[in-house]
Amino acid sequence: MDSRSVLTLKLKVVSVATLLCMTWVSPVASLEDPTRPPTVDVKRTTVMSTVSKRTRWTLSSTLVSSGRRTAVINDQVVSKGDRINGATVVSIQPSTVRLRNRGREVTLIMLKKKIKSLSRVMKPGQRK
Repeated sequence: MDSRSVLTLKLKVVSVATLLCMTWVSPVASLEDPTRPPTVDVKRTTVMSTVSKRTRWTLSSTLVSSGRRTAVINDQVVSKGDRINGATVVSIQPSTVRLRNRGREVTLIMLKKKIKSLSRVMKPGQRK
């Protein structure tokens, strides 16, 4: 073998080794940094929040007394006949509110939350 063919062979080996290294590096380059904050698509978020405001209602509480019936829906106090996100309040009951939206009636139900009570502290020698 002359020096020219040896040089050509070395060049081929180095080229193949470089290509192999490049293929091994490419999957690693596509990995994401887990500590990087998530990116937000502003246009998509704006559209989604607009849609959800029109069609979603969250009943937080109701107040039913002899003289008044009010409810808190989406953090707004409403009464019968009021409008909230395109819907009209039809009726307010102690744990439900009926809305009319685009000809359909929707009933919102308030979920019961378990409220923990404070445990009683027993004094030494005291019985239950």
